[in-house]
Amino acid sequence: MNFIKKEYYDEIFENLNISNQTIKSIEFDDCSFKNCIFNTSILQHCKFTECTFENCNLSLMKPKGSVFNDIKISNSKAIGINWTLCNKPFEVNFESSDISMSSFYELDLRHTKIISCKANDIDFGKTNLEKVNFKDTDLKGTIFGDTNLKDTDLRFAINYLIDPQNNFLKGTKVSLPQANSFLEFLDIKIT
Repeated sequence: MNFIKKEYYDEIFENLNISNQTIKSIEFDDCSFKNCIFNTSILQHCKFTECTFENCNLSLMKPKGSVFNDIKISNSKAIGINWTLCNKPFEVNFESSDISMSSFYELDLRHTKIISCKANDIDFGKTNLEKVNFKDTDLKGTIFGDTNLKDTDLRFAINYLIDPQNNFLKGTKVSLPQANSFLEFLDIKIT
């Protein structure tokens, strides 16, 4: 697919396949992408504002210097993406998607929603996850280190392992039995 214009507004893209392609300096505003394939594509200095991605494959996409502002990704695969390559502002919400093996290292994700997702082996090191909602999300193998989890909602998340001594947890919402995972990091014996 060759994009002819440099700016697209309020357009719907369906069944688009740009895997293994490089897209440069294109702006998408209020656009919808449905059943599109972006895997292993390079999005260089592109700008996505108020866009939705539904039933898409974004895996291994490289968003070099691109902006993702007020984006919703749902029912999609977004595996192995280094989101730290993006420029600011960065605001992406995920729903019912597989976002495993991705990096959000040092990003500001305040108020983000990661709902009903498979989020295995993600790097949330030094990430600001304040007030993030992880409802019904599987966080198996995910790294939290020097992470701000203030007022984060983990009540319905599963498989997380968070060291309470190396993360900021004030007001973090958790529930049993998953909250017992915090005990693994404490030098205590429960009998």
